[in-house]
Amino acid sequence: MKIFVGTSGWAYGWNIGGDLRWYVESSGLNAVELNASFYRFPFPNQIKGWAKIGQDLRWSIKVNRLITHVRKFSSTETWKKFFELFSPLDELVDFYLFQLPPNITPRMWDKIKRFARATKLHERFALEPRNQEWFKDLKMFEDEEITFVSVSAPGLPNDIFKTSDAVYLRMHGVDAWYSYCYSFQELSDFAARVAAAKPKRAYVFFNNDHDMLNNAREMKKIFESNKSRVP
Repeated sequence: MKIFVGTSGWAYGWNIGGDLRWYVESSGLNAVELNASFYRFPFPNQIKGWAKIGQDLRWSIKVNRLITHVRKFSSTETWKKFFELFSPLDELVDFYLFQLPPNITPRMWDKIKRFARATKLHERFALEPRNQEWFKDLKMFEDEEITFVSVSAPGLPNDIFKTSDAVYLRMHGVDAWYSYCYSFQELSDFAARVAAAKPKRAYVFFNNDHDMLNNAREMKKIFESNKSRVP
């Protein structure tokens, strides 16, 4: 099992250098989840710069909310523009993360399935629902080779799910979104459950703001101590 651990972005107070270069050189992590792309389309030169500086990282790109929240998987043209924009970085990208708003339920599955097939991403299509109805039956994701995103978040199941060769886990918090510090025991429990799922690759991204860097570093050490393969 290969292990990749990172944070959900790098522009936080803990980043002493304030940029991607510091993250690459000083964080001690081997992956990163780009969240800024959810709010706006980055400039082409930004992406080219990230590809050059971040070539030793494995990336997950959060898909813009115009695609998931506004047009709700109705516009493949918008997706094509987004995907083409990231072409300089694509060889480093293991996932494109599609986060669903809470009001999207499995009733929209057929629409999302058609969209996912059009992207031809297969397991690189990572889907993160925010409605509990999605967690009841995951076979449809296995059938489509979609990576269902496991989460640690208030009000959602914290099980580890594997619907492709990879486990993708996002750590938002336990009793509060984005402002929770995981204990060593909690991290160890998640690491054990990830390993028990027996994926070929596992990705853990921390989205708990102030504590994300320390928690990510600790999680990576836990996997290393368990003799998981960390590239």
